Amino acid sequence: MNEFVVAWGNDPHHITGFAGPGSPDHSISKPANWTAGQFFGANKAQPFLPGITVGGGLPFSFTEGVLYGTFYNNVPTWTVKDNLAYTHSNHSLKMGVFILRTAIDSENGLVDPQGFYTFTGGGPITTNNALADMYTGRIQQYTEGTFVVNGNPVGTWGYARMRHQSYEPYFQDDWKVTRRFMLNLGVRYYYYTAEHDIQNPTTDADFYPSLYNPAQQAQIDASGNIIPGSGFNYTTFGNGLVQCGTNGVPKGCRSIGRNTWSPRVGFADDPTGSGNTSIRGGYGLFYDIGAGESSDEDGEGNPPSYFNPVGYNILGYGNLTQGPLAPVPIGAWEPTGSNTSVQQYNLTVQHEFGGKNLLSVAYVGSQGRHLSRAPNLNQVPDGSTTMTVPSLAGAPDCSATGVCNVQNILINQEQPSIYFAPYRGYTSITWNELAGSSHYNALQTNFRHTAGHGLTLQVAYTYSKAIDNASSPGYDSGVDDTNKNRWFSQSNFNRTHTLVANYIYNLPFFQNSTQRFLKNGLGGWEVSGITSFYSGTPVNFGCSENGFSSGVGQGMQCNSLGRVKIQKGMVNDPTFGPVATWYNPATVGMPLLSQFSANGEPGMFGYMGRNVLTGPGRNNWDLALLKNFHLGSAGAEQVNLQFRLETFNTFNHTQWQSIRSGCSGATPFGSPCSGSANLNRGEVTGAWSPSILQLGLKLLF
Repeated sequence: MNEFVVAWGNDPHHITGFAGPGSPDHSISKPANWTAGQFFGANKAQPFLPGITVGGGLPFSFTEGVLYGTFYNNVPTWTVKDNLAYTHSNHSLKMGVFILRTAIDSENGLVDPQGFYTFTGGGPITTNNALADMYTGRIQQYTEGTFVVNGNPVGTWGYARMRHQSYEPYFQDDWKVTRRFMLNLGVRYYYYTAEHDIQNPTTDADFYPSLYNPAQQAQIDASGNIIPGSGFNYTTFGNGLVQCGTNGVPKGCRSIGRNTWSPRVGFADDPTGSGNTSIRGGYGLFYDIGAGESSDEDGEGNPPSYFNPVGYNILGYGNLTQGPLAPVPIGAWEPTGSNTSVQQYNLTVQHEFGGKNLLSVAYVGSQGRHLSRAPNLNQVPDGSTTMTVPSLAGAPDCSATGVCNVQNILINQEQPSIYFAPYRGYTSITWNELAGSSHYNALQTNFRHTAGHGLTLQVAYTYSKAIDNASSPGYDSGVDDTNKNRWFSQSNFNRTHTLVANYIYNLPFFQNSTQRFLKNGLGGWEVSGITSFYSGTPVNFGCSENGFSSGVGQGMQCNSLGRVKIQKGMVNDPTFGPVATWYNPATVGMPLLSQFSANGEPGMFGYMGRNVLTGPGRNNWDLALLKNFHLGSAGAEQVNLQFRLETFNTFNHTQWQSIRSGCSGATPFGSPCSGSANLNRGEVTGAWSPSILQLGLKLLF
């Protein structure tokens, strides 16, 4: 038998931004008297307000932004499958191919032509209060993007036409070796193409670190701008910046690994021959192109087709003018390497007991290799001490000849890290690498009572542990990615215990009554439900001090001042009154100032690892009461009416969902994350929905 399937689908998006309910003017557009400047004159036609983030020197923080005023995205996808099945003797053979062609035609959502302000209470012109900086126009950081054609900024988001194909042939043999033993043997091959832009010229670009020469790169002046004529900059290709699909650079700037043969092995055994017991097992190797999809896979948004420069320490909103170019953030991808892979394996024993009761006990495991991570390739290296930066001569912590104390400058946020980063002319370089790994091991049990005495019941329990150093595509610790093993811990989604039961019980009352009124009027009741118990997901602890960064210009982990554990309690919050707490915040502390230094000493960037505490779990009951009425027959049809009373979180049990962890930025160095500066730390901040009830009638025929 041969099966051939061809399918086409699309997922178009046309996003239009609107003002939120808290907007006084009910508008996201600039007012008529708007006078703030912009980096690029071509963006003055943008009607939308710039975004803003404020936090530092305050007991609160906030971020607002239009993101997309208008945005269009079109994703037509073709799928072709051909499967051939052939049975010969004790072999059931299957073979075929799967073909996928994906197109993404969209505006580029990675640039922000309306601009974005950042105020954190840091930098040389700050008042040490982010909100005061906003009101007085002390702009610590400003970024603005534009599409570029032939070296000329033209404004807008720009446009990309990305394409990707995958071809996956396979072969499988289900071999009935004996009457009681089945063997499954198969193999699949994955052939991927890198996602790439098909425009001419292409707009996707990449950065190859091996082609970068710091002696050829342009210098940066004391204002943080690129000095024209002093060397290469991102307005043209060269010195590591390459155009995908040209001059020997592969399409998408990536060479996809071809060693992707994927064996599949499985077996099923009836050891007693009675049909009541079975042993099953299997192993499979699976591949993926990695790094998520769309902009995580291609160079969309990189210069010189797109500019997204960052300006620092600008005094006055009117001084945002089109002048010298500032450094920009870019994305970079490993030009070669292995594909993301996952190995999955399991062993299951099942036995059917009398009374239609089936019990399964299984070990299930998996290992992920070459998982997507996204560290900052342009992070200032650990151990940096002094560096000569002529443009900073005479600045704080720099000598008259420009010999600068890197640690003091970055820790005290005196200057941005662009002066000391390995690749000059860029802010951050998001390095999309396939270097993460994961492990999952689980004991899975399942009990089923299929039917009997009016009861259908299934109970499943899983005891598991998932650990990794990359829980999601593009994972970045935000602290220090030079030591990946430090972040190997419980996965962000790990739940150690999971117990779920579902059941349907036909109440026996008047079920067999010969009186139609009793049977139909008082009988026919059912109770059904789903009961769930599971432990919470891990909680991470970050500690950032207002006006300070680490010696590599990034964030910090906290210190543990005692055993960090679940310790439920209640506090009287001055704003909200009695509030439940989940742990004792006094067991967590702000690092010492000495720990902010990138000097390799024990406790550098905080003593805590990642995901050290388990958050709130769930204890949930969803129940339904049903009443069935038999209304008679309509020809060959049986007509029934069903009344349904359905409840979710039936007992209205409060189930916590999230907590506030870490330290307030106002906590003194070395102090616990408690007291007046941390009034809400350790408190529960959210809960799952309260009880919901719904009624319904259902006519069945």
